[in-house]
Amino acid sequence: MSTPQRCGTGALVALIGLLAAGCGESASTPPRGSAPAPAPSSAGPPRPVNLPEGPARPGTAVVVLVDTSGSMAQPVPDVKGKPRAKNEIAREALAGIVRNTAQWKKDHAGSHLQMGIFNFSSRVNEVLPMGEFDAAKAEAALNKIPHPNGGTAIGLALEEGYKALYRSGCSRKFVVCVTDGENTAGPGPDVVARQLHDQTHGAVQLNFVAFDTKASQFKFLSGVNGHVVEAADGGKLQDELTNIYEKRILAEAPEEK
Repeated sequence: MSTPQRCGTGALVALIGLLAAGCGESASTPPRGSAPAPAPSSAGPPRPVNLPEGPARPGTAVVVLVDTSGSMAQPVPDVKGKPRAKNEIAREALAGIVRNTAQWKKDHAGSHLQMGIFNFSSRVNEVLPMGEFDAAKAEAALNKIPHPNGGTAIGLALEEGYKALYRSGCSRKFVVCVTDGENTAGPGPDVVARQLHDQTHGAVQLNFVAFDTKASQFKFLSGVNGHVVEAADGGKLQDELTNIYEKRILAEAPEEK
């Protein structure tokens, strides 16, 4: 009786070996001859972005990209040194920019200026469609920015920002991005920025404020007509945004007679 038991065990082992060799490959194993599945990557391959072709016109267009990922709920000192959520501080700093821009517009009635505002977390949301600057509409849009939640899709935000700028048709185009973290959703901002820079021949100037994070993670900006500065708290954020607008955007905006 012992010999048949050994034969049955050997047959079972042989059957298992056949299944492992091919007949029983798991769903996660790619078929023979096929390329292995690419590893997940936040950067992704470069791809052309379909940019609108609006009617060309003189003037300046600015798109503001505001990070509303979950980490923006974390506190840092505001302009008075009081700990507050980063999203609240960012909204107040941008409201100050809107007020300053409104005053500039009064003093430069002949200048054509458009503005659009997007917030981004894992997705991108348009809170102010690109259009002729209107202080009341811009302030109302800032109040519509949602509370922090989700990941950080900086690359996708850049894509939407460029589309808005090119819908404007304005000859001078600027991106202003306030973010506190690394890209965690969608294509990487370095890949997107290089692709868009090549497509547009560097026609858009990128201005990033690394809010409560290191500017070194955005070093790619130097090669795509971009700049980055750090802001550790509310006072510094306000100062850096003011410098960007006054020294790079509004200071050079041409008068249109």
